[in-house]
Amino acid sequence: MQGYKHIVRVFALLCVLCVFVVKLNAQKNAKPVPPLYFHKGKLTYTPDSLNNRIPDFSYCGYKASEQVIPTLSIKVVVPVAKGDATIRIQAALDYVATLPVDANGFRGAVLLQKGIYEVFGQLRITASGVVLRGSGVNTTTIIGAGTGRLALIKIVGKNDIPKDMFGGKIKETYVPVGAMSFHVDSSIAFKEHSNKIIIRRPSTQKWINTLGTEIFGGGISSLGWKPGDRDLFFDRTITKIEGNTIYIDAPITTALDTTYGGATFYFYNNNGGRINNSGIENIKLSSAFDKTNLKDEDHRWNAINVENAEDCWVRQISFENFAGSAVSVLETSKRITVEDCVSKNPVSEIGGQRRYTFLTTGQQTLFQRCYAEIQF
Repeated sequence: MQGYKHIVRVFALLCVLCVFVVKLNAQKNAKPVPPLYFHKGKLTYTPDSLNNRIPDFSYCGYKASEQVIPTLSIKVVVPVAKGDATIRIQAALDYVATLPVDANGFRGAVLLQKGIYEVFGQLRITASGVVLRGSGVNTTTIIGAGTGRLALIKIVGKNDIPKDMFGGKIKETYVPVGAMSFHVDSSIAFKEHSNKIIIRRPSTQKWINTLGTEIFGGGISSLGWKPGDRDLFFDRTITKIEGNTIYIDAPITTALDTTYGGATFYFYNNNGGRINNSGIENIKLSSAFDKTNLKDEDHRWNAINVENAEDCWVRQISFENFAGSAVSVLETSKRITVEDCVSKNPVSEIGGQRRYTFLTTGQQTLFQRCYAEIQF
């Protein structure tokens, strides 16, 4: 009987050992799971050990890429004429800005005819639902004439976000990349505040030291980052609140880690300062310059600036001879689409802060099907 029990024990041990060996071989032969892959026609994201995952960038662009960019009806046509066209084009833009918005938030488009328009000043779209449209990238040209580094066209609202915003501290020790929710102090009375929030991730000395950006070579520390220089701000909308958990409309793209200062959040109201549903399309934009100096910088720096705006667009534009950016989306703008644009022949010195052709410091910006020639 004892011998029989011994045989049974040995057999059971061998079975366990076989299972272990099979699992070990399976682990060795198993293919690593990629961080992003297609599964049944959909993108599937694999988180790491800290639950970080590649952010879902489908939230970028006009209307978070959930709606197509509209084609607004023409309200004013500006004919071609010799001389400075700044006042005539601006008057048309200002007139359309006075029209009532329709049910979709649109006013209408200003159409430029085939030909060349010289602009010695600056064109500004300052109201929602206004579009500046040309008759074709090969047939309508706006030349930024004269000298000076003024941007040629601006889509620009007002920055009316107060600096004394109320908020609180995010409670988690670690909020991973790609997260769309986080916990806050349960004592906050959410109903008393807006559903618009800004999440601030501080740039602490420890984070700067970890990145090695306190000195950029040569022992010149004045060029290095300082605490507060590189704070990150995520402009989001609250979609749901459950207890002390806040859910937001787009993922966080940098981890919020208490090791490097954690994060805070602030409520804010958009009181109409930030404009929307406006765009520039179907035009060639060019800057005049001193043709005897291929590094001339006394001419237009940027073609288009987008500032204090959301859900706006720049599409089907040809750019030529600018020193800085074809399109610059500033940090006060979000959900901007820039598509089907071509930039050639930049004119400037070769150095910092130049030729940043398609530049964004804003939020949820989508650049697609754009082409640039840097030409060193």
